[in-house]
Amino acid sequence: MIRNRIKTIMSIFIFALLLIPTKALANPFSDAPSMDDMITNWGNSINDSAPIVSSLFSSLFTIMFLIGVVRLGYSIVTKTGQVMKGATGVLIWAPISFFIIRIFLIVLFTMTTTNVTLFATDVINLLQLSGFYTVVGMALVGLVMFLFYKLLKHPEFGRWSKRLWASAGFLLIISFIIPYAFGAA
Repeated sequence: MIRNRIKTIMSIFIFALLLIPTKALANPFSDAPSMDDMITNWGNSINDSAPIVSSLFSSLFTIMFLIGVVRLGYSIVTKTGQVMKGATGVLIWAPISFFIIRIFLIVLFTMTTTNVTLFATDVINLLQLSGFYTVVGMALVGLVMFLFYKLLKHPEFGRWSKRLWASAGFLLIISFIIPYAFGAA
């Protein structure tokens, strides 16, 4: 029974293949668009939908912020700490995440392949220089803690100064060696 069905299906498939012209079998994808055309069409569809997505994106974060304001008012009236904590979290992170995502999208759509390497190099240099300045700040704060330790003889100031100096040394080594170790500098 099953063999007969399989034979019938195979014979229909073979008969259908014989009916297809041989020119279509030679290159069945001759009418298919090229990869460049597909990428261009995809990019155009993204660009066409960008205003709608931007409007929805802005509306979503505005609604989140307004809900945070309403929840904060509710928590102040009812003196509910957990609701106030959640509301302040929304009020803090909704605008920050909105701006971060906006900046990311602007950078994403304005980048070219030549600018990506320059941007990466600039970010690495920024992190390296901020690491060096942080080392200087940590060493100076460690020195102040050490002077407090000498002045007051409080052991906690001595421990903090040692921790700050050790962390500053570690950060200096990391900031100086890592870019060269990864071949980025």
